[in-house]
Amino acid sequence: MLTMRLQRRAFVIGGLMGGGLLMLEPRRVAAALGTLPPWTPGTLDIHHIDTGVGNATFILGPDGTTILIDCGATRGGPPASTPLRPDSSRSAGEWVARYALRQARAADRTTLDYMIATHVHPDHVGSPKDDDPRASEGYILTGLSEVDARMPAGLVIDRGFPDYAPLPLIEAPFAANHLAWLNARVKAGRRVEHVAVGSAEQVEARRAGAFSLRFVGGNGRVWTGIGDQSRDLLPPRSSWTTEASPEENHMSIATVLSYGPFRYFAGGDLVADTHDGAVPWLDVETPIVRAAGRVDVASADHHGYFDACWPGFTRALDADAYVVQAWHATHPAMGSLQRMLDAWRGRTPRDVFVTRLDPAGRAVNDRFLRQVKSTEGHVIVRVGPDGRYRLYVTDSRDESDTITFAGDLRPSKLMKA
Repeated sequence: MLTMRLQRRAFVIGGLMGGGLLMLEPRRVAAALGTLPPWTPGTLDIHHIDTGVGNATFILGPDGTTILIDCGATRGGPPASTPLRPDSSRSAGEWVARYALRQARAADRTTLDYMIATHVHPDHVGSPKDDDPRASEGYILTGLSEVDARMPAGLVIDRGFPDYAPLPLIEAPFAANHLAWLNARVKAGRRVEHVAVGSAEQVEARRAGAFSLRFVGGNGRVWTGIGDQSRDLLPPRSSWTTEASPEENHMSIATVLSYGPFRYFAGGDLVADTHDGAVPWLDVETPIVRAAGRVDVASADHHGYFDACWPGFTRALDADAYVVQAWHATHPAMGSLQRMLDAWRGRTPRDVFVTRLDPAGRAVNDRFLRQVKSTEGHVIVRVGPDGRYRLYVTDSRDESDTITFAGDLRPSKLMKA
């Protein structure tokens, strides 16, 4: 009888399509639900996981397709960085794997179809320490490689594997470990691919046509908007100088996920800083978001840092909600936050959610915080088959998935049009 009641409750509150508890005021919804209802077939879930140590976004498609974009594992900790959540008893990779497996249980999934490494930095792929567990092949389990050990990925899509042209990986332990993991996958007959910028077919839904994911930027290229074609964003390597050279952030993979009329953008650590106009082409963010076009929800580039989320970012994407995956005192910069909020007099603020606001960042951004929807917790976007969606925030201090915020049900931009 208890099982039947739980199944009935999940059926009533699990979808977005028709009335019921999900049509109530946000506070009443949170009180009624208590915990996040499980995913149901036909619903798209996008989970921005608050570990406090880097980006990690788990996607559960309407057909049960599973995707993980990044899994950071910075190791600095306070005072400049936020502490690991739920706590330090497990690694970031283990916490993310547990979270993804818990959410995927409703779809009867225990593996990932796709894992996307937007670029090779510790807060996106992991940071090894010598005393961390090692795989039998010798590489250290951290971030993405640890998730892969606990929730195996069918295909890893990397920004530049295997040769990382035109920008080689820097010589650092985290980069060497990332490459060792990918090489071990290939040696074992497991798939790793270089991102195909422009493609909407490199990621395929388990059920044909269930949703689409297009790579609109990555590895120094941008989608042209025509078919699967792309073009270079960077000048020839021979023209690079000490001042005018791209860095790893410039190479970040950017995606647009579409489900019916709903659209979502994620761009890793894309940046727009041109050294005050001295090197215009270093702004890779603006041409990529222009290629992406208007979306409903967007993840903030580079955690909302001062060199990202510039005017072109908000102007091109025009998102109704932005999610800042923050972990450091500098996330987000005040100017970036103001821009995402559209917090100028006479304007209607947009929704902004921060996965974790460091105390120093809270002090710096105090003037805007009253307009921010949430400053800590997992941020979940749940989209129904008709394109209507709702944002939730759940408590990241434990694994209970307790709702702390439930937003209004809203139509996508294309529905409005």
